[in-house]
Amino acid sequence: MTRLLVVAGTADAAEFIAAQPPEVEILATTFSQLGAECIAPRPGLRLQSGALDAAAFQQLLAEVKPDWLVDLSHPFAVEVSQNARNAAAACDVPYLRYERQTLADEPGGAIWHFPDFAAAAAACQRIEGNILLTIGSKNLSYFASLPDFHQRFYLRVLAESRILQELEALQIDPGHVFAMKGVASAELNVALARQCRAAAIVSKDSGAAGGLPEKMQAAAELHIPLLLIDRPAVQNQSATGVFNSLAELNRYIYQQ
Repeated sequence: MTRLLVVAGTADAAEFIAAQPPEVEILATTFSQLGAECIAPRPGLRLQSGALDAAAFQQLLAEVKPDWLVDLSHPFAVEVSQNARNAAAACDVPYLRYERQTLADEPGGAIWHFPDFAAAAAACQRIEGNILLTIGSKNLSYFASLPDFHQRFYLRVLAESRILQELEALQIDPGHVFAMKGVASAELNVALARQCRAAAIVSKDSGAAGGLPEKMQAAAELHIPLLLIDRPAVQNQSATGVFNSLAELNRYIYQQ
């Protein structure tokens, strides 16, 4: 019987788990309860929510004794992936990483690339007008430190109480917050940008599953730039099984 420890919390992970054979035992970890709720119930599935460091991952590996640790976390969840990778190496469990294909080089209007959040925040200071941030809340501090942040930045975030409390602590005007769940359509991105009279949209390179095509389409339709934060490079790629499609990942697991 195959056992998997899946680092989940993304639409990719939910799709991967749903496609597994019914006899496979799966423990899926998510950072938030909202991420866990996106995974459909199935036989042999256990869910665990909460942040995990390398030691916690090692404890789970010792408990579950999986055949594979499958990392389908967000492309920007660098610390989570590093913790999982280190734990797998320490426990001698094969580590497999799924990396969404990037769409950043596809046509669709003006795309300005930046290597990290700090560089994108610095570029915002050179843009006149309001800015729509669609990067979530984790790396908001890079932008919140700008002198005019509270006046001209608008945020699209997950509708989660923890996140909204964090924004309240930063004294962000609720009128500058669009809280919702799931990927926004191109039409909704256009409407949000128009609502706040955005001169630019800021996004992470989260691929198709993260709604990047819809943001690209919205920026192109509005003739405004999309400031795109390139995803971090995969660490220790030579020592890791890295896959760009779920079909390839499944074939590797079950055709060994």
